This record gives sequence, C-alpha cells and structure tokens, in this order.
Amino acid sequence: MTLFPARNLMRCVWLGVGAAVIAAPALGAPRVTTVLETELAAALTDSGLQKNDTLIKTEISGQLNSAVQYTVIPKLVLAVNSDLYIDDPQEANYSSVNGPLVANEKGVLELAEAYLDVAAWNGYWRVGKQQVVWGQADGLKVLDVVNPQDYREFNLDTFEDSRIALWTVNAEFNVSDDATLQLLLIPDATYSKLADAGTPYYVTSSKYRPALGAAPVPVVVQAVQRPHHAVEFGARYRLFYGGWDLTLNYLNHYQDLPVIYRRLEAGAIEVSPEYEPTRLYGTTATNAFGDWVVRMEAGYSTASYQLRDSFDADGIAETAEFSSVLGLDYRGFTDWFLSYQWFQSTLSNYQQDVVRDRMRQQHTFLLRRSLLNETLELEGFVLYSDEDKDGQVRFKVDYQVTDTLRVWSGVDVFYGNQDGQFGQFDDTDRWVMGFEAGF
Repeated sequence: MTLFPARNLMRCVWLGVGAAVIAAPALGAPRVTTVLETELAAALTDSGLQKNDTLIKTEISGQLNSAVQYTVIPKLVLAVNSDLYIDDPQEANYSSVNGPLVANEKGVLELAEAYLDVAAWNGYWRVGKQQVVWGQADGLKVLDVVNPQDYREFNLDTFEDSRIALWTVNAEFNVSDDATLQLLLIPDATYSKLADAGTPYYVTSSKYRPALGAAPVPVVVQAVQRPHHAVEFGARYRLFYGGWDLTLNYLNHYQDLPVIYRRLEAGAIEVSPEYEPTRLYGTTATNAFGDWVVRMEAGYSTASYQLRDSFDADGIAETAEFSSVLGLDYRGFTDWFLSYQWFQSTLSNYQQDVVRDRMRQQHTFLLRRSLLNETLELEGFVLYSDEDKDGQVRFKVDYQVTDTLRVWSGVDVFYGNQDGQFGQFDDTDRWVMGFEAGF
C-alpha cells in the first residue's frame, strides 16, 4: 500500500497547517498531554484474538495570542494480529480533506482533531476539525448526528472515540442571559465508516444490506456516488427556563450511510450506493427533580431511505421518520446510578415491502456501582430491540489505580435473531481487558 497516495494530499496539507500552528509564535510553551491505551479482545466462541490495539493520542494546545487558542490532536492506532483492520480498507466515505493519513492491517494514523478557538464578533468560534455533540442519549443516537461514526466495532466503542471529526465552522452567540445560538457550517463531505468485509462487525442484516449473493442473474456493484461540493449547515437554540435545559435543533445534511439502490438492467442487477440529503428538526428537554433526572429528545427527518424486498422504486422507499428517546436517571442510592431509556422510530409513509417495521422500539438499562471512594466502578448495560427480539449485554469493571492509570475488564455479548440489527453479531461475543495511562 502506498504510504501517502494522491487522495491523501489534502490531508497532508491540513496536517502541515496544524504543525505550522504549533510552530507559530505563541504565548508561552504549548501544553502537551499524551494518552497511551491498550485493549485486548478475545472471542468467547473460539478464544481467538479479535482485537489487540494500542492507541497513542497526543493533545497539543496553547495560545497564539490573548484571543486565539489552538488545539491539535494526532492519533496513532497500532494493531497486532487484530481482526478489525485489513490491508486495503474501503475509504469512499471520506472527503479529500479528511480520513486517515495511513490505514492498513497494522493500524491507522490520522489527525483526529485540529482547531482554533477564537472570541470575536460577539461570539465564540471554533474553526477546524472537531466534534459537535447534540443530544444526551446513551448507546443509541437521535440528534447526535452532526458527526459521522466509525462502525469498525459497531457500537462498542465510546461515542467520543467513534465519532469522525469534521472540518467545521462552529460559532456560538449569547442571545440573552439564559439563551445561546449555535451556528454550524460544514464543508467536509465525510460520512460514516462501515466495518470492512471480512472483519467481525461487517454488516450482514437485510435491514441494512440487501442479500444479493443468491441472485439468479449477475450483480454489478457501482462505486458509491458522492455529492459534489456538498456543504452542510445547522443551528441550535439553547434556553434555560424554569429549571429546564431546552434546545431547538436544525441540520441540513446528507445521511451518513449510503442508500443502496438496486435496478434490473440488461439481465443484471445494478447496485448503486448513493448518499442522499435530508433535513433534521429536533428538540431536547432535561430537568432534575430531586434524585431523578428526566431527559427527552425528539427528531423529525424529512427523508429516510428504507430497503424494500422488491425492485419497485429502485428497491428503496423514501419516507419521513420520527425518532425520540425518553430517559430517566436515578441517583437516590449512595454510590449507585440507575438509568432507563426508551427509544422509538416511526416511518410516516410505510410500504408493506419495506424490510424494517413501521415502528421500532428499543430499551436500554444501565446500572452502575461505585466503590473504594469512586475509584472502582462496576457497570452493567442491557439493550433490547423489539423488532427482531435481539440486543446486547455488557458488563464492565473499571479501576482508577492512580490519577494517571486506569485498568478495566469486561464482556460484550450480542443475542437474538441473526438477521437483526444486533443479533447479526451473535458470533462476535468477546472478553476485553485494557489499560490507559496519561502523561
């Protein structure tokens, strides 16, 4: 594999910009912190090694002048006999200014984030490669869709580590003492990264990938069609009123997963993946009532694209989608944290040959116990989806040995229908252990 192929030229340019920022005259020496993390994962079915990754992430930050701060975060993942990486990964999801500098079976080298923080024009500006977090749901997403996601480990990685940072202009203004307005401009047409074929979390469910292997005619798969010069933009109005934390959200964007069109052409099935636009309108509300915290989140997408069992309309049904989550958190017991979430997704213009249900409901339960002055944490997480009677269970033990050293161990188990969103990974159950050290 070529170390720096032509399509990575712009990525190298942006890395050079980050280096130039660090080298520029600044107020004092830059602050440098490094995290070293190693995680091993062994399959429970055959005890084979699924993951053996070492992550090295360095954050370099400082001030260029009294009004401008900079942050640059390069990240290196070293993989040894890991099933999560292949020699020639598919990277059609990345724009020319994003994506890893190097990616192969030995790991990934990338500029994770690089941005400037500026106070100017009566607002606070963050300009550069960054993450933008909307909503407060855990485990599943409703409004947290500004950044695409790396699904190399499906949903087992944390949101912070699995989000793909985008080059963004992010400005926030104080509208009043209790309200702010956030505006986003995203000229980076980068989308979610799916697991590559042959890796443990490669998607096989018919809800997301049509089964074409048994087709009686030849199948021709076209290269994914990307939008040209796509620019996304969004806004969030946030208000604190009567104890409630309220937001109104809007995002004009492209769906982060390609729509898989299928057409019968000249005795063959032509498969044409394509990224399609949609608009998201959303709202959130959060409040605390004694030991209880109530979280509500809702989103309306003007267009979602659902796979059909037939070739009608090129095998895709276009429909609006309403999604929501209601969360209840309880901290009434000393050193205990309990959380329940109810997610639902409903398609407004449902066709009988759509492969998913019109209404999908999912439930999550989280139980966390802190011990030894909150240095030891025991956690259990259960997810259940009523569409295919499938889900996942996670158990984890996390111990903060010192201020700079943390170790953990646990198991990740999927169950249910093997054509379900979660049950498709029933054979990937694993035991994990790892440590994280800060410098």
